[in-house]
Amino acid sequence: MMTTINTNIGKIRYRVSADIGGTFTDVVVQNTGTGEYLAAKYPTTPGDLSEGILRAFGQVIDDFAQVKFAVHGTTQGLNALLSHAGGRIMLLTTAGARDSFFIMRGSRPRKEMYNNKFQRPEQLVRRRDTLEIGGRLDSEGNEITGLNLEDLQAAAEHARANGIQSMAVCFLFSYKNPDHEIAAREFLERNVPGISVSLSHEVACEWREAERAASTVADAYISPLVRQYLGVIESRLEKRGLAVPLYVTRSSGGLMSVKQASKQPIQTLFSGPVGGIIGAAEMTKLFHTDNVICADVGGTSFDVSLVVNGKPRVVNQTTLSGMDIIMPVVEIESIGAGAGSIAYVEAGGLRVGPESAGAEPGPACYGKGGTEPTVTDAQVFLNRFLPQGELGGAVRIDRVKAEAALTRVAKSLGMDAETLAEGILDITNAKMADAIRRITVEQGIEPRDFSIVAFGGAGAMHAAFIAEALEISDVVVPPHAGVFSAWGMLHSPMRHDLAIPFNKFMRDVDECEISSRFEEQSVLAKAHLDAETGGKAEIHYQYLLDLRYDGQEYTVTVEIPHSSTPVQEISEIFHQAYHQRYGHSHRDASIEIVALRLVATAPMGNYIAAHTSGTRKTELKFAERDVMFGGKWLPTRIFNSEDLFQGDELDGPLIVDAGLSTTVVPPGSRLIVEAQNVTRLIVGRKESRS
Repeated sequence: MMTTINTNIGKIRYRVSADIGGTFTDVVVQNTGTGEYLAAKYPTTPGDLSEGILRAFGQVIDDFAQVKFAVHGTTQGLNALLSHAGGRIMLLTTAGARDSFFIMRGSRPRKEMYNNKFQRPEQLVRRRDTLEIGGRLDSEGNEITGLNLEDLQAAAEHARANGIQSMAVCFLFSYKNPDHEIAAREFLERNVPGISVSLSHEVACEWREAERAASTVADAYISPLVRQYLGVIESRLEKRGLAVPLYVTRSSGGLMSVKQASKQPIQTLFSGPVGGIIGAAEMTKLFHTDNVICADVGGTSFDVSLVVNGKPRVVNQTTLSGMDIIMPVVEIESIGAGAGSIAYVEAGGLRVGPESAGAEPGPACYGKGGTEPTVTDAQVFLNRFLPQGELGGAVRIDRVKAEAALTRVAKSLGMDAETLAEGILDITNAKMADAIRRITVEQGIEPRDFSIVAFGGAGAMHAAFIAEALEISDVVVPPHAGVFSAWGMLHSPMRHDLAIPFNKFMRDVDECEISSRFEEQSVLAKAHLDAETGGKAEIHYQYLLDLRYDGQEYTVTVEIPHSSTPVQEISEIFHQAYHQRYGHSHRDASIEIVALRLVATAPMGNYIAAHTSGTRKTELKFAERDVMFGGKWLPTRIFNSEDLFQGDELDGPLIVDAGLSTTVVPPGSRLIVEAQNVTRLIVGRKESRS
């Protein structure tokens, strides 16, 4: 439990952030005068996420009028999409294109390629709620046939008669000319009061009609819920005295205002997990490497991503609920292998996850009614996790209940509880390592060239074992690891992404053509960010192109140094990027530019506390207990993180209790305390880092 801050003292101002997870809501408060941080965890309220975040903020801030900056990450939209908890929606398409969304190119996930029992997830929109609207544009956006108002009237009547809450409008070639979609929205809003309308050219102004339709459907599906949630939380915080805008983290790794999030709810889908990745990118200068694997272990899931050359990897398409969705999103591989993942017996064998005990009832050791053994119960029983006091201010760990849950399952498998507990952790660690391989090895990236940055409440408990499986020698545990995603949100910039359809071969492009298009969009991006920030922030631009060889279907996105980069240099950058991705390139082939992408960011303040490196003046303090490693109970030193100082080097086995996170250092590994409370694990070897 964290002490409440009295914000009435002097003119001290605070920056606050909250990351709403499946089990806990993490809160970080920063003093803008000193740069110092305070952090806490509070149980998430699944029934009403806004209530949970209000409670969390209320526990650490007395006077909201002293808050200078407030941001949060929400799972409201993602939860609604994955659990199909949204309302009934409609899809309007160009006449003749009604079935394109349902056919969805006829493709299936790669891992299901040879599964003859594969079935697509239930679609978010019913076919009977998909209507065709007359009117047509050609491939360049020129009008062939005007918009049919009678068809729109029929759509309005269908919406009123069937309780439709939201509409998705996706017309052919609207990314070239949005006039028909805009006219359709104006008509529908006049004739169906209160209806929410999502337009494809606003959601995903790009080619690929099936994916554009899927993106618009997803936006429309979550729109009523997300807008209601954001409206409620903003209103309730204002009543509590919050006088500054509330920001939301967006899937691409930046921030946006609540107003902008309400216009584009789809951009909030990965709002929570991206905070830690931004935080890792911010701190790479302290990690002595620009290339890190972000390993975030929460209560419900394991999220893994890459930071390459100090920047998060952002992709332009992702897959959710069986749909290919177009939007800039930090590339995250997420699996159901969190601290709350349930272990169970299936077909005579042990399985772990993806089902989680969540916040209610939680793992058996929480003593809140859970009876199924989880990953946390295994850690508690093996004595690797035994926090002092109450976890999250409301949960006291009960090892006896963890043992009872494990023993019941162990008996059904004919083994003892210790063997089962280590088996649960071995399976979980193997799943995590496989998730990392999918975003590294399968994409031509050598994981041994990276360090692992471990965060989340349980990240540093698993990191050394994952690193060993991947032959990675370096693990970094950042300060505030248990709430690192919330910490990262405080360091995220405002961000605006623009996609510009181009469709030209490189040989036909004038030297100034690309730069002039980028400059045009820069004006729009600046106007957008000025409105979001009050025009006070310095704006930075990133220039990217979607390129492919002649005759190919898919593209590779490359970054160029500046908007006026010569065409020849762009070609060379593409050849190198293609070779890195696929192991070969075709330097004699023609290169096609499919789209230009502009990323505009504006820093929102970065108050890093001045480093005050402490030196040890007292004897090293620690407790000791037996902890199981490799089937043996070994005497293990237990340290409080506050008793460790820069320069301390300690051989495992040992455990560091940081209150909101725990670091497990197995035998054969070494822990080194570095500047700014960064700790480093040298896995499988004992020499110091040079």
